Amino acid sequence: MRQITVFLTLISGAFALNYHGVALAPDNTHGWAVCIDTVLILHTTDSGATWQTQSNMPDSAKRFFDVGCVDQMTAWTCGMLGEILHTDNGGLDWYAQTIGLSKYATRVEFINQNYGWATCGDGTVGRTIDGGSYWDQIFTPWYSAEFYGVSFVNQWDGWVVAGFPDSMLMGQGLILKSTDGGINWDSVYQVSAFEDFFDVHFFNLLDGIVIGGDEVDHSPIIIKTSNGGQNWNNITAPASAYYLRAVDFVGSQGWAVGMNGTIIHTTDGGDTWTFQTNPATNTLFDVDFSDNLHGLACGHNHLMYTTDGGQNWHDVGILEENGNAYLLSEYIALDIFPNPSRKNTNIKFQIPNKFQNPNVQIPITLNIFDVSGRLIKNLKLPTPYSLLPTLVSWDGTDENGCRVANGIYFISCEINNKKMVKKAILIK
Repeated sequence: MRQITVFLTLISGAFALNYHGVALAPDNTHGWAVCIDTVLILHTTDSGATWQTQSNMPDSAKRFFDVGCVDQMTAWTCGMLGEILHTDNGGLDWYAQTIGLSKYATRVEFINQNYGWATCGDGTVGRTIDGGSYWDQIFTPWYSAEFYGVSFVNQWDGWVVAGFPDSMLMGQGLILKSTDGGINWDSVYQVSAFEDFFDVHFFNLLDGIVIGGDEVDHSPIIIKTSNGGQNWNNITAPASAYYLRAVDFVGSQGWAVGMNGTIIHTTDGGDTWTFQTNPATNTLFDVDFSDNLHGLACGHNHLMYTTDGGQNWHDVGILEENGNAYLLSEYIALDIFPNPSRKNTNIKFQIPNKFQNPNVQIPITLNIFDVSGRLIKNLKLPTPYSLLPTLVSWDGTDENGCRVANGIYFISCEINNKKMVKKAILIK
């Protein structure tokens, strides 16, 4: 607990953090996470189970969009005002390499210690060939494009993609290709509808995949090419998946994340995808795997890790109580089973002994919400106050006793103004 206590002391109290970028080093243990709503860099040395702050950075450091690394010592962040920070000692020290690439830099990727790129707003791409000692500011002809994803297969050949979240503007989805290291770019694909592209991964010069989402209905978009981007084929996503924001591959295995805690997984290079159950309920913005077992994912109030390829995701939620720091899972023990379920979903919750006070009645509420945030049902409890483990069953109906549609629902357990939300899936 000492590591988390230090963390909360530095950020002055408990509040929801918007984690926006993660990176896990090839050694599978060292990694970083950054936030977009505060100047905060976190570091892990145990694959994401515990985190510590890294505060030795310039006073002028801006909020972060992304972080990338090539090993456990060498990493870069990018963020507001197109600022790039760099560390070469595992994050003990961070220093600014450049600022002003654009209004913001959204994604940073290095293929080795020297060659790296940063996608930016206003149709701009940052490029370095010396580890960031100098960054070129490349203005593309698509000056209104908001670039969000980048993938280079070598020092010459790469792709960037564009989208504009929550804009409801047509024609934002754009894919560009460079064959000279990012100096010049050509358009290979652009949509005319309300579709956005947010990340891209190319396996080689020919085979690549792009993910994103539709602004109208928040459905996911997965498209794939086998000829370098000349033609793109639509790939079907799982029915329970939503608007995607990031993708990462290790060989033919890949993971994509997005709205409503979506995590989907492929083992065949992106031809078919399956849903991975996880604790997240909000939008996930980034995912990064160091091998086919160890990975990180993050989003609004969610920082998660897996050590088994995503079969089990663990959320590192943090809160403060009476000056002490705890994992949220230590304050509220909440279990959902079976999940997915075909009929009844059992919900078991308890306040751990160390937080109980037999002389104080702690109010408890248990609600079911759909993916739009609409209250589906308030579950009646045996008593609104309980110190004992309590089991409640939800039969898949709303307040009127009508069976709800199959899909994703969120079970919210609120105890003493502290809330844990877990995802439940109803199937036929």
